[in-house]
Amino acid sequence: MKNTFDIKRFGQVLAKDWKNYFRNFGISLIVWSCIPVLFWIATLIFDVNMGADGRIAVIASLVYSVLIFVPSKVYGKANLSRDGVNFATLPATNAEKFFSMVLYCSVLTPIIVGLGSWAVDTLLALLPFGGFYEFVVLPKSHLGMQLVTIACTVLLFSSIFVFGNMVFKKRKAGKTIAWTMLIVFVITMILRVCHFWEAFVRWEISVRPGVLPWIFDAFMFVLAIVFYYLTYRKIKNQKY
Repeated sequence: MKNTFDIKRFGQVLAKDWKNYFRNFGISLIVWSCIPVLFWIATLIFDVNMGADGRIAVIASLVYSVLIFVPSKVYGKANLSRDGVNFATLPATNAEKFFSMVLYCSVLTPIIVGLGSWAVDTLLALLPFGGFYEFVVLPKSHLGMQLVTIACTVLLFSSIFVFGNMVFKKRKAGKTIAWTMLIVFVITMILRVCHFWEAFVRWEISVRPGVLPWIFDAFMFVLAIVFYYLTYRKIKNQKY
């Protein structure tokens, strides 16, 4: 491919991945989006109410959990010796394949499950019976900051599992979780031994209120870019 990125060719890749996406993961998207029904049924059985905060946590958990499995379900064969030939011989550049993968795994999936589960939750809250007695809405105060934090968290979470999908050949999701936990544990122990947390607390007290969340969001965004870059390099250098 002479051109690194061609919009017409990228559209063809998106169309092909669209078919593969819904063939392999379409039913899963419906199931994930409808899980709030189980919690609503539980409120009927146990005669309890479930407030908006608890249901926001449920919707967030659904979004994060679906990000774990979508890469391996849709692009699980991309790095396999035999089955990955179709991905390797796709008439598109590595950049086009990569951006299509990111679009479906990191953008479209959380939007579908997030909005889908929220819509189901809203419909259940409209019913005159059941324990969903209020609607789920994000607080208006600091709404922009909340949306930025959600976006950065989703990108980081998704980028880790997109990368793991291209690194591991079997049990992709499980191995990604195990290695991520191990790395986080090791880094946490190192920072603890170096007394980083004590220094961090002192520094946190000295900074202006409201600055720290932006720093965390920037850190998550940069880390996500690193994982996406590593994924692109893996796609580019993949041997079949």
